Amino acid sequence: MKKIKYIALLSILFATTLHANCQQKDENLVQFTGMVLSADSLQPLSFTVITIAGTRRGTISDYNGYFTLVAKKGEKLIFELLGYKTSEFVVPDTFQGYKYSLIKLMAQDTFYLDEVVISPLPDRQLFDQYFVKTEVPDTDLERARDNMERQALHDEMLSMDGRENQNYYMQNQVKKFYYAGQMQPMNILSPIAWSEFIKAWKRGDFKRKK
Repeated sequence: MKKIKYIALLSILFATTLHANCQQKDENLVQFTGMVLSADSLQPLSFTVITIAGTRRGTISDYNGYFTLVAKKGEKLIFELLGYKTSEFVVPDTFQGYKYSLIKLMAQDTFYLDEVVISPLPDRQLFDQYFVKTEVPDTDLERARDNMERQALHDEMLSMDGRENQNYYMQNQVKKFYYAGQMQPMNILSPIAWSEFIKAWKRGDFKRKK
């Protein structure tokens, strides 16, 4: 009987000690939440990397710049984002409670790159030499002559202008909306189309022009 009481007393003492240690450890943990904003425009900074110095723990802010993670009092948080200066924040170890909120402002960082001059040739004289000696292919000259022929200019003159192209486009859109949700009729089965085809054939529209 005495042995049972002794064992029960040891169990109670062990449970009390364990609870006190766990409570002491929990008091050092903080639910750290906050927003990451740009210092100049107060716009949320999405996907900012927040890490705890000296550990592998961390998180990333969401699209609205919000983040949350569990940290210990006294730990240092590092905020990093491309285009902004790296910032740090130390979790206070003097406040009471287990929740801490922060609005973190980050300043933009400017990167100055060395000047780069891109040139096809090292100097102007060499460029003039290559320019004078460059042979223009005959195909380009022939293409230019073809474009300046009277028949080509006449065809361009008969082409549709901007207003006609717009009207043609609008007609196609109206036709598409008219048959929306159903299959468009095939002209090969249209008696009107066959009638127009026979009239054109009788007129000789399909004869090869010399």
